[in-house]
Amino acid sequence: MSVAAEVSTSVAVIVCAYTTERYDDLVACLDGLRRQSRPADEIVCVIDGNDELRKRIEHLVQHDGVTVVANRYTAGLSGARNTGIDATTADIVAFIDDDAVPADTWLAEIVAPFGTPTVAATGGRIEPGWSDRRPGWFPPHLDWAVGCTIPTMPADGGAIRNMYGASAAFRRDALVAVGGFPTELGRVGADAAGCEETDVCIRIRQRDPDATIVYAPRSEVVHRVTPERSTVKYVLVRCFAEGRSKAVLSRRVGAAHATSDERAYAVGIVAVILRDLIGGLARPARIGRAAVLSAGLASASLGFAAERLRRRGRAAA
Repeated sequence: MSVAAEVSTSVAVIVCAYTTERYDDLVACLDGLRRQSRPADEIVCVIDGNDELRKRIEHLVQHDGVTVVANRYTAGLSGARNTGIDATTADIVAFIDDDAVPADTWLAEIVAPFGTPTVAATGGRIEPGWSDRRPGWFPPHLDWAVGCTIPTMPADGGAIRNMYGASAAFRRDALVAVGGFPTELGRVGADAAGCEETDVCIRIRQRDPDATIVYAPRSEVVHRVTPERSTVKYVLVRCFAEGRSKAVLSRRVGAAHATSDERAYAVGIVAVILRDLIGGLARPARIGRAAVLSAGLASASLGFAAERLRRRGRAAA
C-alpha cells in the first residue's frame, strides 16, 4: 500500500530511551521524526530510569513540541512503552527505537495500511546500520538478533504474525484492549530479552480473530548495529535470551501461537545451512555463516529448554 492510501486519523510516535551512551542516536532519531512527509500529531520520548538523560532531552526539545516523560511503570522497555501510550491520545500509536533513524516517508507508509478497518497493527522494514560493514559470518537470517528484518518477511508486504519493535504501529483501541505491553517480557536496560511485540500481536488476534497484522516494506528505518552487537558472542547470547523469552511467551499465549513462525523458520534455516555448506566449497565464508546459523538455532533451543526447566523447578518447589 502506498503513501497515497495514507489515513487521516491522528498518529503519535513514541521513542523510549534509557542510556546517555545513545544520546547522539536519540538526537538523530528525533531529527528524522521532524523530517517526516506525514508529521506526527504527537511525539513522546519516554526516559527509563535516567534523570540525566531526561533533563538533556527536555532541554533539547523544549521548543519542538516533543513531550518528555519518565517511565512510571516497571523498569524496562515494556513499562516505558506503556507510559508512552498513557501520555498520548492519538488513534494510532507508532514506536521507533532510539537508535533507529527513519526514512522521510517512514510514518506515512507505516500508517497507510490502517485505511483497511481490519488492520490492527503494522510493522516496517528495518535495515541494519553496520558501524563498518556486515561481517562475512553474519547471516541475514539472524538479523532479527540485532532488531532488523529477516529475508522470510513478505517482500511485497502482507499479513504477518508480528512485527519488530524498532518500527511498529498499533491502533490505540486494540493495544489498550489487551492491556498494552507485558512487563514479564521485553528488555530491561541492555539485557537481551524480547518477545513483547509478539505477545501483544498474538493477544490482539486471539481477542479479535478478524484483526490482521501487516508488514509495510516501504516504511523503512535504519537501525544502528554497534560493534559490540556485531560479534558471535552477542548473537549467541541474544539467541539464548530469545529462546527463554519464547518459553515465557508460550506459557502466556499457548505454544501453538508462540512458536508457529519459529517452527517454519527452523525448517527454512536447515535448508539455508545446507546451502551455505555446499556453497562453502567455493566461498569459505559461507561455512562460517552456516556455523553461526547452526549455533544460533542450538542456542535458542537451549534457552527455551532452560526456561521451561526453571519454571517447572519453581512450580515443584
